[in-house]
Amino acid sequence: MKKTICVLITLAIIVQGCMSTKFQASWKAPDFDGKAYEQVLVWGLSDNVANRSTVEDEVTHFLNLKGVNTHSGADILPYDRAIIPEDQKVIKKKLIEKGYDAVLTIGLKDIKEETHYVQGTGHYNPMSYGYYGSFYGYSSYMYGSVYQPGYYSSTEYIYLETNLWDVKSSKLVWSGQSKSTGQGSVDKTVNAYARAVVTELIKKGVIQPTKK
Repeated sequence: MKKTICVLITLAIIVQGCMSTKFQASWKAPDFDGKAYEQVLVWGLSDNVANRSTVEDEVTHFLNLKGVNTHSGADILPYDRAIIPEDQKVIKKKLIEKGYDAVLTIGLKDIKEETHYVQGTGHYNPMSYGYYGSFYGYSSYMYGSVYQPGYYSSTEYIYLETNLWDVKSSKLVWSGQSKSTGQGSVDKTVNAYARAVVTELIKKGVIQPTKK
């Protein structure tokens, strides 16, 4: 029985870990019903080269797995923001020349730390006397029980804004805000985000596959 309970708890933890990113809200342009773009560019709006590279590569990877022709922003937009053209027309020209008709931008909106109380183990229930059977059963049970006091735990949450832009019209066609737990490594957090955003985009038909 104890073994079964341990297995169930372990599975619950695994499932919880897989759900570390959730989309809280999303918006879609009234005249936009989704589209099968020929080529999508993923652009991480960050000066942190390592983080930008990781998020671009992860989202690109999962979109390609879903049949969407996708490339990392570094394809035409260098990691050094200082040398990225400030003129939007220049960037648009580069995108069109490379065959991109959509850009998916990812930007950090906020990082918050939330504190919550974790209930301790063990509780008082005098009506359960019958369970012990007798004084001896009670004393044996209590000796073998370990009370774990409750405590406060802090969790870091990362809020990202993901936008899909149509290159030809230069208009925003979809936007979503996600909430991710910042526990663990950057790679695990980004992986969870990438899976969540691609699921959101494909499931709701925002971006439609162009290849099998």
